[in-house]
Amino acid sequence: MDMAIDKSTSNPFGFSVAWLLAYVTVMAVMCAGLAAGRRQLLLTYGSKEAQAEWDQWRSDAKDMAMGAGPVKRREPKSPQPPALVLMRDQFAACLGLALVLSTVLFGTFMFFIRGAMGSGGQFVDRSQRSSRPPTPDSRSPRS
Repeated sequence: MDMAIDKSTSNPFGFSVAWLLAYVTVMAVMCAGLAAGRRQLLLTYGSKEAQAEWDQWRSDAKDMAMGAGPVKRREPKSPQPPALVLMRDQFAACLGLALVLSTVLFGTFMFFIRGAMGSGGQFVDRSQRSSRPPTPDSRSPRS
């Protein structure tokens, strides 16, 4: 007996090993890129020179807040550069949010690509229909 497998019921979401590998690869590259960016940011803003520049900027911004310039500036409240604080203290939150948003974006692209590639077998060409009215033999019986 020939047992045909209906693909629509055996794999309802269309997951495959290729899509799983693509997802894992994209997430790994994104995590590695975010970690490399964090490492570079900590090296750049974590030095004594960078802290001295930030302190100088804070004092200049305080002077600009009191001065008569074209823009009223607020004094920065953070004793350290905000990018340093974000990547040092809130890196887990940044990584988690990046993973969630990347997952949504990947899922959207997967949905679009699967829809564009998988709709070929469902097309019905109705351009060849006859413009003549149906004959009495082709009509369904009336009850």
